[in-house]
Amino acid sequence: MILDKSFLDGNSSTQLQFRVQNGWRFALPETLMHELLRKRDHRRIANLFKLHSIEKALVLLPGIGEMFRAEAEKLKPAQDVLRGKFVSLRVQRGLSGEYFELTGDALRSTEQRSADMEWKVGKISEVWHSFIKIPGLEKKGQEEIRVRVRELSEEIRDDQDAMRAFYSNHRDKSWPPPELLNERWTLFRWIQVHLLAGLDFFMKYGLSIDPAKEKLIHELLDLDYLIPALFSRWFGVQRKAIY
Repeated sequence: MILDKSFLDGNSSTQLQFRVQNGWRFALPETLMHELLRKRDHRRIANLFKLHSIEKALVLLPGIGEMFRAEAEKLKPAQDVLRGKFVSLRVQRGLSGEYFELTGDALRSTEQRSADMEWKVGKISEVWHSFIKIPGLEKKGQEEIRVRVRELSEEIRDDQDAMRAFYSNHRDKSWPPPELLNERWTLFRWIQVHLLAGLDFFMKYGLSIDPAKEKLIHELLDLDYLIPALFSRWFGVQRKAIY
């Protein structure tokens, strides 16, 4: 079971423990830890205590950046070279008296991740707005656009050669060559997911409305949950991570 913030908010420690007793194992995406640490409130602390209550059945998944780096270095899908990690959360108070208080380095890292996400929102919004230039979407009626978006979605989903060609056109020279990639690679799935999300954005907002920044952040966070979730069953457990 892949944990996200909504599921964690909606279940008590007792409910989570009951699921563990019935054989469930929970996968913890790195994105969820970021969400729990980027805001300071009582819900965050309560959710960390919930995770602590099921930590024996909790596996931390590799982050997307870690998966990208592994694929670039090893020239293999991340699922073949990375492992999940058991998690142990230390229940202790910080200097302010708050449980699970971040150290200076961890706080700076979380703040940098939040700043990076805001930068990414601006960049990805520009890219998604540019979808109006895709042949078949320019100056078309709504029904024609809907048909074209469905065709593009099916191409993104089914045509691996088209995805490799797109990747090749945007590839950094340090990344794996396009002919290696298929659906087992994080880089391949990242492209698919973001292109499909861009079409969804285009259909929702077109060019006339810009959603609030926080809404776009949540949409991008959802994508950061989805990508490791696609590979979660392949990540065995290797070593222990201490939080």
